[in-house]
Amino acid sequence: MINLVGFNGPAPHSVILWRTGGVNTAKTVCYSSDEQNEALSRFHTQGDFYNQYEQAVIVKDDNKILIQNHLISMGA
Repeated sequence: MINLVGFNGPAPHSVILWRTGGVNTAKTVCYSSDEQNEALSRFHTQGDFYNQYEQAVIVKDDNKILIQNHLISMGA
């Protein structure tokens, strides 16, 4: 379960923890799968703000944890 302090709104779909150097440095609260997919799309977009982080740790509302690293494109 995700616990939020000082907020009495809808439960989030997921929380993305943004890591650099193995340390959680920021987080994004997503209230739908669309919001989550948008943030992860930006994570994989070169030059985007979210692309500066090394890893995205997705904590789902059922406490399932998923980890994404940057996509690696292979040159010709």
